Formats: sequence, structure tokens, C-alpha cells
Amino acid sequence: MSRASRPGHSRPTAVIVIAPDESSAEIVIEGHRQVVSGLAPHETRRAALDVATGYAAHIGQPVLVDARDANGYWRLIATPDGVVQPAEPTAPAQPRPQPPVPGQVPAPQSQVKGKKSGRLLVVGGAIALVVLLLVGAGLAIPRILPGSSDAAEEGEADENAIPLEYPAPPGFEPVVELSEELAPDTQPAVSRDGSVVVYVDPEERLNLIDADGSRLWSVDLPFDAAAGLGAPRFVDYGGESTIVMETADTLWFWPESGGTATNVELPESGSARYAGDSVLVRDDDAAYLVIDGELEEIEAPGSSVPMLAADDRALTAVVSGPWNWISPGEEDPEVVHAERPSEAGEMEAVLTALREYVIVRWEPLQGDGSILAFHDREDGSVLGSAAIEEDALEDVSHLSAPIGLDLVVYGPVLFDPHSGETAVVPGFTPEISVGDQVFGELDGNRVALDTSGEPSEVPEDAETPRGLLGDRAVVVHDGHLYAIPPE
Repeated sequence: MSRASRPGHSRPTAVIVIAPDESSAEIVIEGHRQVVSGLAPHETRRAALDVATGYAAHIGQPVLVDARDANGYWRLIATPDGVVQPAEPTAPAQPRPQPPVPGQVPAPQSQVKGKKSGRLLVVGGAIALVVLLLVGAGLAIPRILPGSSDAAEEGEADENAIPLEYPAPPGFEPVVELSEELAPDTQPAVSRDGSVVVYVDPEERLNLIDADGSRLWSVDLPFDAAAGLGAPRFVDYGGESTIVMETADTLWFWPESGGTATNVELPESGSARYAGDSVLVRDDDAAYLVIDGELEEIEAPGSSVPMLAADDRALTAVVSGPWNWISPGEEDPEVVHAERPSEAGEMEAVLTALREYVIVRWEPLQGDGSILAFHDREDGSVLGSAAIEEDALEDVSHLSAPIGLDLVVYGPVLFDPHSGETAVVPGFTPEISVGDQVFGELDGNRVALDTSGEPSEVPEDAETPRGLLGDRAVVVHDGHLYAIPPE
């Protein structure tokens, strides 16, 4: 192991970040992470510094400490004999610790002393910083860092209440509870169930953080961040939840649980589609599923077209008629016939397949317009339907983003999967479904609709959420992601 954090610098670096409630701290030394905890704030700080001095004793040389909390940023020196003192004022700034080797994702870290860390407020720049008590040679050195007063230790100060510097979207407070800096021109992704968020940091590392704000792992990208096409995505691959990133010629997969990354080369004219649970690859001549690190070609029956992938199967459909589930090497597809809605006549068209749904337009039994129905992709049953005007779907974009867990939307039609109820909002263009709201545009204005279709105005400078991390909205602004709590 190299003892230098960067070439030409003589000291390794320890980065210590104290949780907002000061009950736990994360320590990163040479890419290795550890979490400590204490019954009181001063115990947490002492435990964090003990890790730094212990490492200094192990390697037999001083360790530079980057100390961070909500009040400031300090640079300290931890010596092999247990003394911690301020670093020289002229000491050069240190980069963040080096991550593991490219392609290797560390397994999630176990918690030290059996206590899980609280939400870590990790803010790029100088927002989330560590409160530390300097301890050396067995004696308490006078506090030189703010934020460690008796009042703070007694919980009188709410250090989570860092204001968001621009308006919050409807339903959320303008308060930052978690923040991370992003690599330029990159976007984070939140898992559909809201349990984790993944993003690329300025050091071009892929990071996974859970709903509590705890970092599960971090790994070097095996390619330049600028080469990535779009945000990371969560897919099923190899029987488990996996993060995939796409470049012009390769798909890269990292298991959410931790492990070694794998990659699959794309055909020359191929591109990946993410309408379902897994990745569907298509080129000019064929369609493929990604199975065991290989592209397996699938044969769509008749004139049907592959629409989405789920595990090792693909769903194909024709313009009007049943759809098929097929697997590589299987000659006989599983045919699914759509159930006819009670208010509908003949099928007009299979519009698209997204997530758990196949969306079909039907003729009405009476009157003009159409019936739009959300069908279960597995058995064809009708989950929800609504009458729409004839031209209601003219400019609808077949995007997968608005297909949420709590509120599904296709064009102007909103569908609540829990109740089966639908609402139609003519002229609405959806962008993304987030919890029980869907964000988009109505009559030229940015709005958020609830399950009944009732709009709330989105403030002019508010960012559209990218998803929910737990119950907090993840928004992106000025190169940072922020998690903000509900009202």
C-alpha cells in the first residue's frame, strides 16, 4: 500500500466526517472506510481521532487529517505517538482519498461498535464539516474547532437545518439533509424503490448511498466520466439488482450489493433500452438480452417488435393483437391476450410496454375518442382505464421515467396502482413520477399533479426531483445533488 495520498506528498490523508447528530463518524484512510460511534459527541470525536493516530502508529509516520463538519474545515496532524495538533497553515490542500482499484466494488462496510451511523451530511465545498476535539498524549488540548460546545452536545442546536438556497418543489421543505458534489455534466439516479442513490463524484468515482445517507461503496470508473451516456440506471442482471452505465460501445454493470464490475460490448450499431426491469439491446438487424456477460439474440415471432426486457425474457408485441414473452433459444413464445375493458370495443393499438404495464388504446363502445388502458404485462388483465379525446396522445413521448410505483402516468392519463383509479388532465405532458406526484408541464406551466390530477404550481427556480431517497426528494442544482425532506 502506498503511504502517500498523491505523488510527491509525504503524508497519507485521513478524512473524518461527523454525522449531524454527532453520534457517529466516518473515517476514510487510503480508500478504506470505517465508522465509529460514541455515547456523547466528544466520545465520537475521540474515537475518530483514535483511528487516525492508530493508523499513524501502524505505518510509523504522521497522518494528515481533513476534519469536516457543518461549521468549517480544519487540517490536523495525527502522530504515531498519539498526539493530534493543527497542521501547518501553509500545508497544501489534499485530494480526497483514493478509492479501490477500478472495477472492484467493496462490500458494504460493517458498523463499528455495533451502532449504525446516522445520516451523514456530506457536502462538497465547505458545508458538511467535522466537529473534533483534539486529544493528544492522554490530555485534552483546548478546543480550537467550533461546534463542540456543551449546548451542541446536549442537542440544543439543529445542525441538520441547512437551508436550500432556492425554492423547493411542491411537497418538500427547502432544507438540505444530504448533499454530494457531482462530476461535471453527470446526473445521479435513485432506485425505483427509493432505497439507494448512485452518482459519479468529481474524482470520477461511482458512489452508492443508502436512504440513511450512509455510503455503501465507492469505486473508480473504468472510463472517463464524460464518456458515459446519460445517468446510471438500476436494472436486474444475473438475478440481482445492478447498476449499469453505458458508453458508446460498452455496458458496465456493478452489483448493488458490492462485487466486481463486468462489462459487455455493444454491437457496432447497437443501443440499450431500459423500458423494463433489465436491459434490452437492439441494433439494425436484431435484438439481444444480456445474460451471463454475453449478448444473447432473441427471435421475435412474426412481425412483432421487442419492447422491453425482464430478467432473461423479452416482451414483443404487434400493432394490434396479443403480445409474447420469449427467451433466447426458445421456439414457442408465451402468448398473452389483453383483457378487454368493460367500456371498450375493439383494440386500436398496442402503444408501448413500460415497466409492469402494456399500454393499449381501445375503441369506445359509445361516443368518440378512445379508451386508454394499463394492462398487466404478465396476464393481460386491465389494471386501470380512462376515456380520452381522439387527439390526446398525438405528441406523447414513450418514456419510461413517468412509470412510478405510487403513481403511473402516460400522456394526460394518471393511474393509481393501489386503488385502480384514473384521472385525465388534458394537455398535460409528464416528465417524471415521484412518490404520489407526477411532475411535468400543463398549458406552458410547470406543475406537479397528485393522484386526483389536481395541479400544484412548481416555483420558477425549483428543480424537478429525480426520485425519492426514502421520503426525501433528490434534486440536482449547480453540480450537486441534494436530499430534501417532505413537508
